[in-house]
Amino acid sequence: MNSEFESVSSLLPSFGFSSEQMGPEDNIAAWRESTATFFEVDELAAGEHQPFRADLRSYAMGSILLGMARASGQRFRRTAATIARSGVDHIILQLYVNGGYEGVAGEMPIRVEPGDICVLDLARTFETRARAFENVTLVVPRPTFDARLLQLNDLHGLVLPGRSALAQLLARHLSALLEYAPRMTPDECLAAVQGTVALASACLKGEFERRDADRTVTAEASLFRIRQHIEARLSDPDLSTDAIALHFGLSRASLYRLFAPIGGVAEYIRSRRLHRAFFELAASGARGVRISKVARRWQLGSDAHFARSFKAAYGITPRAAREAALLGVMAQAPAGRDVSTVTRWMREIAAPQHGENSDD
Repeated sequence: MNSEFESVSSLLPSFGFSSEQMGPEDNIAAWRESTATFFEVDELAAGEHQPFRADLRSYAMGSILLGMARASGQRFRRTAATIARSGVDHIILQLYVNGGYEGVAGEMPIRVEPGDICVLDLARTFETRARAFENVTLVVPRPTFDARLLQLNDLHGLVLPGRSALAQLLARHLSALLEYAPRMTPDECLAAVQGTVALASACLKGEFERRDADRTVTAEASLFRIRQHIEARLSDPDLSTDAIALHFGLSRASLYRLFAPIGGVAEYIRSRRLHRAFFELAASGARGVRISKVARRWQLGSDAHFARSFKAAYGITPRAAREAALLGVMAQAPAGRDVSTVTRWMREIAAPQHGENSDD
């Protein structure tokens, strides 16, 4: 690993460390602390001849995070408890310059090779085993993509193959963004972030369209507007299939056809309400929130019904999610330090946006 990680000097908020400047134990501690918001890591350098080494540099670019990491092989896990403890709701895109991994994203097998760009949803579980790697990572708050991608719930585990033109285009852009980030002013950063999110969205949408060429522009536009309408009214007890159909002048059958590719309209509403409930319980301010109040706020039925639905969706109970979140808030980093810089950045830009926008 070369010395470009030895120091991080930037006009933007930045963070990094180099294995060449740290002992093995400190290097492992720094890696664990910096990645804790994203993953649980273990099996560090398992089966490798050299001891574990990791290097990291990252930049806070307004609403997104950008970083490059090099590390030995390891296992990455994100469980429901990790999701609750971290309390963040982001989408991450990773360009694997070298190395790769195999595993599962949710229940879907995933395999990543050099040159590929993979997408992971931090609101969902995954487990992967990576060989020694170098990657560029872009971390984007969910609402930033939500306005651009209808298929947001289908992103988890998506891989843009490195041989494709879209992956190569996005890879060159991410590499250039990483190169120029240290010299960007805040104003330049804002423009670059907007362009990056637009390009990433276009490339991801292009991959979806390649896989599903039958979807029409009209259907996509209608579905987008209806999803915005639903998102702004998730706490409304009168939100229903009939009310949505009436609002948009659609028949029930037409509405069902629009939502069929993403599991149906009722299931979509339920999953979005559960998502909101999960992140309300996982928020650092949820210490005094009653679980029954969360269930009522998001129209999720009785306490018992809410608990069953929640556990079916996330694998843990609402109480366990709240307790995991509290443990994450109260936990102290090694040697009495505050939470890691990366974790603090994530939490500062991570608050889920609860229906702030309306299509009315």
